[in-house]
Amino acid sequence: MDLLAVVRANLTRFAMVTRGAGVVVGVSGGPDSVALLDLLFRLRDELELRLIVAHLNHMLRGQEAEADAAFVEQLAARYGLPFVGERADVRAYRAAQGGSLEEAARAVRYAFFARVARDTGAARVALGHNADDQAETVLFHFLRGTGPAGLRGIPPVRGIYIRPLITVRRTAIEAYLADRGVGARLDRSNVEPTCTRNKIRLSLMPLLEKEYNPRIVEALGRLAEVCRAEDAFLEAQAEQALQDAQLAHDEGLLRLRVEKLAGFPLALKRRVIRLAWQQVTGSEHPLDFGDVERVVGLLADPAGGKQVPLPRCVRVEKAHGVLVFTAHGENEPVPAFARPLQVPGVTHIPEIGVSIECRLEPWEGQVAPRELPATEAVLDAASLRFPLTVRTRRRGDRFAPLGGPGKIKLKRFLISAGIPRAVRERLPLVVDAGGEIVWVAGVRPAEPARVRDNTRQVLRLRLQPAKRTEPANGAP
Repeated sequence: MDLLAVVRANLTRFAMVTRGAGVVVGVSGGPDSVALLDLLFRLRDELELRLIVAHLNHMLRGQEAEADAAFVEQLAARYGLPFVGERADVRAYRAAQGGSLEEAARAVRYAFFARVARDTGAARVALGHNADDQAETVLFHFLRGTGPAGLRGIPPVRGIYIRPLITVRRTAIEAYLADRGVGARLDRSNVEPTCTRNKIRLSLMPLLEKEYNPRIVEALGRLAEVCRAEDAFLEAQAEQALQDAQLAHDEGLLRLRVEKLAGFPLALKRRVIRLAWQQVTGSEHPLDFGDVERVVGLLADPAGGKQVPLPRCVRVEKAHGVLVFTAHGENEPVPAFARPLQVPGVTHIPEIGVSIECRLEPWEGQVAPRELPATEAVLDAASLRFPLTVRTRRRGDRFAPLGGPGKIKLKRFLISAGIPRAVRERLPLVVDAGGEIVWVAGVRPAEPARVRDNTRQVLRLRLQPAKRTEPANGAP
């Protein structure tokens, strides 16, 4: 195998680098990363690459780790490349952050690589993961239980990280080093059957290759490639579905229309729930299947007012046609606001991450007002006292809900309607020139503003999530 040609092809196929780019090469001292460094060095002039060698001593293997660091530094000097090396106490990091030692080492290592890339102005970080690593990762996720996202395996490119050897077998890498006369270090922890990944590498993969499929590595690699493409497509669909269902997204709070969610296929519903949780928490980690299913169950439950706790201090509630994701501690009142409602036009409300679109139009009974979703309302224009204002609720607010007996305390109405407190604090109120609440946006219009038999013109209002690019009113 012409490994140089394979790496050159991978750099092009996966759009890993651009000509003249700075590339940090993560070198542990093992065969994979040493071969990667040698290959990129051979391609350096052809692609005009600026290479930087980076090595992190995890302080887990005593003198062996110190020897690895010295070896990589000498290797960088032999190639005439700049070297950045650091030591990190991974055990101390794990004690502070929790999780497994492997997870802690990975977090510290990637933070180091990102810092080196930033400090050196490099656009990419090249890592030595190979086809065997890919197959082992897919199998590892499969054995733990996963969906298409876990079967994607290790992506050739993710953010600044590239993996030019991801299609190359470990045996081919070892043969390449032997042919080139290049030495490498051996990490003995990789050949000790102490953790699940090592057991897969040392026992399960050889068994599968010998007894079931001699090309199991290639087969799992193809599976990962197929799942990556299909998962990317489904994720794009889920992001659009989340946007379609989203009523508002403030920091630590996200509201989704139940009627929209209920109409999605189950697979899409699950993905939207995961994305909603990730948006509220800021986490890139997936939500466990069991947690997702509990939210799916909440969505299907006809009763309202129930809650589902989720990891990272998130609570999910369903009430009055809205599914609310709230991060604990994010239910304090938002800053008070009051601004003119643009009629016609769109009024942005950045404090709660929504906007209200208004337009005046002739009314011929096109649709029964009660059939409109809670995020829309039609009001009898003749009964309104303009100009209108949109504001937060205030102590002592009273409201005459459509179909109700008359004016009652707004707080009492919202509680009886099952609106969670976190949502109550963020509901925009449309108020007329006389101070009367004519629409509790996203909940119900007022009885005095209802459409009548003699209505000829209506004010149509629509509450929608603000686009991320929308500035506050009056902002440039």
